[in-house]
Amino acid sequence: MKTGEAEQWLQQQLQTVYKGAEKEAVAAMVMEHITNLSRGERLLIKEEELSEVQLNDVIKIAQLLNNHPPVQYILGYAWFCGIKLYVDSSVLIPRPETEELVDWIIKDVQSSGLKIFKKGTTNADNTTELKILDVGTGSGCIALALKKGLPRAEVWGCDVSEKALNVARRNGSEADIRVDFQGVDFLDDAQQKLLPTVDIIVSNPPYIPAKDKEQMAANVIINEPHTALFVPDTDALIFYRSLAQFGKKRLHEGGTIYVEINEDFGNEVVQLFSNAGYINVELKKDMQGKNRMVKAMIGAETSSAWQ
Repeated sequence: MKTGEAEQWLQQQLQTVYKGAEKEAVAAMVMEHITNLSRGERLLIKEEELSEVQLNDVIKIAQLLNNHPPVQYILGYAWFCGIKLYVDSSVLIPRPETEELVDWIIKDVQSSGLKIFKKGTTNADNTTELKILDVGTGSGCIALALKKGLPRAEVWGCDVSEKALNVARRNGSEADIRVDFQGVDFLDDAQQKLLPTVDIIVSNPPYIPAKDKEQMAANVIINEPHTALFVPDTDALIFYRSLAQFGKKRLHEGGTIYVEINEDFGNEVVQLFSNAGYINVELKKDMQGKNRMVKAMIGAETSSAWQ
């Protein structure tokens, strides 16, 4: 089978699992993985025959994909902010909108012209570097991308899942990016005390109400970790409330929280941070025009990190 024919065949095999552009994107991802060539490079060799090994790989991956696992789990990796990350079913697959959150933070830090906001009250806090904490780090994608983009920053990531932390640590090691990953149940106030006082808190927490499972793609529901996706219907903002309270205790004055959000709860998240005493609370849309990110700054009267 020729290279171009194989990609077309793969799209046909995936039409019951994926629709339209997504089907084409998945097929392209598989072919890039098998041939180690970009789309443009593959166009130049579309009339060339695949090797027997390559053809067998195409057929095998097509069979696996029809059982609904995300293509990234089959390939064993996903790209995020230019970093190749190992992924498996213990972590969420990094999404493009989360790259926008990382980009927002990096641009804000760079435009501020500051390396730090203010020093803390303990020897551990008295450094000259920007300090960042990623809550619910999963694969480590946010923490690692921020460290890559802001190499002088000190970056931590925490997660309740030891399996996820193992993935994050593996990714840090393979990418040669130093981030301190810690096991912490963030909803446990006692365990929060294990975390550092920082200048920036970032989080892409669970935010999908359990009742919305029926509306989601089958390959997500079946394969991706539910603890990283869903929150109780009765308290969809549970993690944002905890983040707001934690930030009041552990953000330096002038520090900022950045969070990814459920597009349906943009105004509610903004109101939550405003009610908690944060200032300059901003709701930001992603490239698809969906309310997807919120930024909130701690003020002098709100912060108790120095007390």
